[in-house]
Amino acid sequence: MNFLKLLGKALAVCSSLLILLLIIATILLHSGKSLINRDNLSDYIKSAEIMNMDVNLIFNLEESGITLEEKIYNLGIDSNIPQEIVDDILKSEEINFILGDFFSKTIDYLVNGENKPQLSLDAVNKMIDIANESLDNHINIMLEKEELKEYVFNYCNKLIEIVPDSQQMFGNLPISSIRSFLNFKSIYLYIAIAFLFLVMVVGTWSIYKPLKYFSIAMIISGVLFVLLGSMNSLISNLIISNIESMKALAAPFITILLTIWFKIGVLVSFSGVFLLIIYVVVNRIIINNFKIR
Repeated sequence: MNFLKLLGKALAVCSSLLILLLIIATILLHSGKSLINRDNLSDYIKSAEIMNMDVNLIFNLEESGITLEEKIYNLGIDSNIPQEIVDDILKSEEINFILGDFFSKTIDYLVNGENKPQLSLDAVNKMIDIANESLDNHINIMLEKEELKEYVFNYCNKLIEIVPDSQQMFGNLPISSIRSFLNFKSIYLYIAIAFLFLVMVVGTWSIYKPLKYFSIAMIISGVLFVLLGSMNSLISNLIISNIESMKALAAPFITILLTIWFKIGVLVSFSGVFLLIIYVVVNRIIINNFKIR
């Protein structure tokens, strides 16, 4: 009997360690995917002032000395959009949303090797709305809205043309590993965690006792990411030292990632504490009932 209890406890401990690793993997996967969605990229573009960065740093192009803002401004002029309207587009708040959509699609293209990215319809419509509003404000510009709409569509196509192929932009970075990571389905991790929890239920022959092991795994993983999220300077210097050429581009990106880790870490660790409290309360109730009997 003692052997079975010892075996059950060993199963619970091993399952808890595996759950700890799976929770860490889940946090990494979730933070990585959320980092490159359109909304977070829009915030990144705004906070990093990416419009003022050298376009060569962003796309590894052979035309350093021109900023991203100057590049997309020239593309607007080349698309026959009047200068005043191009200025209004670049000054608008919506430009961060539009570029967030652009870079989100670009990353998907560079990682997955699909067709060249296209701006989503809502991003294109936002640009058309800004252009039309600007046209209404500049009554001296003699241009029909349908004609302006055609120019904006042409402008969007020209934006896509500045995106290089993945090999040119990423160089020797392990694209296949990045692709596997970003395309991995998180549902598999949740299924594995649920399975290991059932193993703990069988090992401890209890429904509530596995909460103790599960909560400890959550607290440890949560605290780990809270600590990592608090080490912005150290981690930034460590990573940037290996990609010095992309320092200006990578530094704000790392800061946003570490912020995501910190927030998730706080949530996971507090959730673990909550589950541990539930276990303690339930365990105390059961012990008291046993003593009464």
